[in-house]
Amino acid sequence: MADKIPSTSQIADGFYILNLGFVCMYLVRSGDSLLAFDTGMKADKVSAGLERLRLDASKVSHVILTHSDRDHVGGLSAFPQARVLMPEAEVSMIDRTTPRFFSFIYNKPFAVSYETLTDNQDLTIGDTRIRCIATPGHTAGHMSYLVNGSILVAGDILNVSGGKVVMDRKFINIDNEEREDSIRRLAALTGVSYLCPMHSGYTNDFETAMKEWR
Repeated sequence: MADKIPSTSQIADGFYILNLGFVCMYLVRSGDSLLAFDTGMKADKVSAGLERLRLDASKVSHVILTHSDRDHVGGLSAFPQARVLMPEAEVSMIDRTTPRFFSFIYNKPFAVSYETLTDNQDLTIGDTRIRCIATPGHTAGHMSYLVNGSILVAGDILNVSGGKVVMDRKFINIDNEEREDSIRRLAALTGVSYLCPMHSGYTNDFETAMKEWR
């Protein structure tokens, strides 16, 4: 079983986690603004988490999505002023090209406009650098993000249990073999200080967490 998501808190200077129940999201301070990674399922829970941290939703300039599942995009309305970024390959999950489950259940189209990101794209937002890393398998276009070379936002491609990366929840993935390949791609990264999935606790010992995936 994956580790429990920790309480809403500041992880490190300018780096925050919001516990939204069975899923979490992360925020990174970038100058005077904040960058949000995913939004959980409900805007009211996001707003409550921000209030607890004394953070202002209007300061969130960008929402960067790992994928389009409801429990990661349902809170988008908490950030009406933010630019929304999502993986280009994930568009097939919301335009009825690729079914989410079986052959007839699809993710819903977004009610907001968005911009798309591609594999190996490098973003600079304020004083924050973000490398986009395609990690398909959970969904067709799932993407992870390496922030300032040290924070790896891994979304749902993996979880952490007992300090080690696990590939649980296999029944909700589109392609588990592809998911394994994606985890190994992340395992090859160096210099990571925090490994941050969305459905379990994070770890600050990347080397130990990924040892069995190399």
